[in-house]
Amino acid sequence: MGRLTLILFCLSVLAACDKPASDDYFPLHQGLHWEYQVTIEHPERLDTKQLIIESIGQTSLKEETVSIRTTSDGTDYYLAQRTDGIYRLAKRTLVESEPRLDASPRMVLPLPIAQAEGKTWSTISQPYLIERVYEGMDVMTADMLQFPMTYSVLSLDETVEVSAGRFSYCILVEGQTDLSLYADARTGNTTVPITTREWYAPGVGLVKLEREEPLNTDVYKGGKITMELVRFED
Repeated sequence: MGRLTLILFCLSVLAACDKPASDDYFPLHQGLHWEYQVTIEHPERLDTKQLIIESIGQTSLKEETVSIRTTSDGTDYYLAQRTDGIYRLAKRTLVESEPRLDASPRMVLPLPIAQAEGKTWSTISQPYLIERVYEGMDVMTADMLQFPMTYSVLSLDETVEVSAGRFSYCILVEGQTDLSLYADARTGNTTVPITTREWYAPGVGLVKLEREEPLNTDVYKGGKITMELVRFED
């Protein structure tokens, strides 16, 4: 799920966040375990599932130390903390024996956080939800369609309530792009405004994500996905 599953982070189930003393919004150490509730709203159905993420240790990738996060859907993500941000460098799926490097590192969060409000950057994304109607309802994949998406840090002081608790002093990151594709014979080409919103809690990581891909034509269907943290173990 592209960025949807490369964003792997944390949360305490008991208490709200304290105001951060440092850039502790994306824990990378081994042994962390997250459980998320994922809700997918399509035009004609509602799907729910659980996503589990674990931080399983470190390795070396092109002479750089990276942290590995594995997901319950069988994908490993390789992430590194650099001076100016947290980056995804590679991923490995169930059918791959070795990690596949991204064409260029994908920034997840800029650093330092205290100076991040208003920061803007661009990275490659792909559809999370857009499906073909008459070809088995296959979700469009990164290999089928990729596009640049512009991300911005909108706030450093959000309060978020999810199943795992109430969290203050959170970062809100928003991504936006306009995707052009062939809708159907009547409409022809159409533009789909795609929006992602991600909330990160200090000392915790991602607590909530929303992705909107509004599309409902004879050829393609889109929808909305919401991901909320349910449980965290350190």
